[in-house]
Amino acid sequence: MSNVRVTLLAELLEGAQKHTLEIAASVPESHRLKQLQEGKATPLWCVGHLANTINAIVLVYTLEEASLMSKEQSVLFSPDFIGGKAPTGNADDYPGWDEVIEIYNTVFAKALAGIRNLDDDVLGNPLPGKIPEDFRAFFSSIGATLGIMINHDAYHRGQIGMIAKLD
Repeated sequence: MSNVRVTLLAELLEGAQKHTLEIAASVPESHRLKQLQEGKATPLWCVGHLANTINAIVLVYTLEEASLMSKEQSVLFSPDFIGGKAPTGNADDYPGWDEVIEIYNTVFAKALAGIRNLDDDVLGNPLPGKIPEDFRAFFSSIGATLGIMINHDAYHRGQIGMIAKLD
């Protein structure tokens, strides 16, 4: 039983989390709900969305664990094109910044612990959870899915950093 590749993927995902938290910490309070245009992501939404994605794709569909996020939270932080609510710049629509950061950390901690318990021989397997069929082609295997999650975090980290720097 080997887990060299799993260990590498877990370390890369953990690094993504660390860098996202660093960028999130640099977001001025005035920019946490800043949007480039109506209906577009805010830094707060991005952090919640990353938590939601790791929760659904890794915890539920890959590791077959119970969701750590409520259905309401999932809808709030899912893109509108998959049944979520469009992001807003209204603070009343969301939990507070610190709560969203805590959700992100809690979901990541559980996901990383579960990933580290995998063996390399499962990385080519399809996701075992009840993933929607139209997602299956994109999330084709456990290994591919973990790579997608690393890149997904980097994509939204870039959004967060960009919005944080705007005037």
